[in-house]
Amino acid sequence: MVWLLAPTLLAFGLALVLGGSPQGLLAGGLRAWPVILIAFAIELVLYNPPVDRQPWAMTVGPWLWVAAQGMFLTVLVVNGWSIADRSAWPWRIAALGIGLNTFVVAMNGGHMPQSPQAALAVWGASHIDPQRLQNVVALGADTRLPWLADVLAEPGWLPRPNIVSIGDVLLAMGIASWVFVATMRHPRRVTMGLRIGTRIDAVARPHQGGPH
Repeated sequence: MVWLLAPTLLAFGLALVLGGSPQGLLAGGLRAWPVILIAFAIELVLYNPPVDRQPWAMTVGPWLWVAAQGMFLTVLVVNGWSIADRSAWPWRIAALGIGLNTFVVAMNGGHMPQSPQAALAVWGASHIDPQRLQNVVALGADTRLPWLADVLAEPGWLPRPNIVSIGDVLLAMGIASWVFVATMRHPRRVTMGLRIGTRIDAVARPHQGGPH
């Protein structure tokens, strides 16, 4: 998840340097967020022992993952298009990313195709294990929409580098943009300036009370 976390942290740090406030994240809100928790729970159960080696999981698990991706997409659509908010555009970018990922996964039997060459460059070997349920499959000649698959190898100097897709990049950009916009929504500089100005005005104003 470094591919998603790193841009978000950079956007948050930049917004703070420019005078933003963390209060903006709380004020911005995320509609339908419990759906995200449910989707994450589905993924956590599916791709970890003991479920990941169960025959039923190997059969229906890929399509349960597609459903979970659809839940993520629904939340992003709700936040990006259900309200007339000029700051909702980052959710639309993120929704496009999830939408592309969901589409290519659905077109490839519930798995995200992964470039063996990229896996070799990042890890030195493929991590795909056919004996358990995984959300990736080796990209091959029969892969549909290979340009939307996991084909972008992250630089080796990143902590825990991974292989990402165009959809992943758009998702990361969208979430990072939302964090930046929301953090800048409550600038600290303006607030501090108003407080300082009020104090100076109070000191400079002559006392209007009667003589003691």
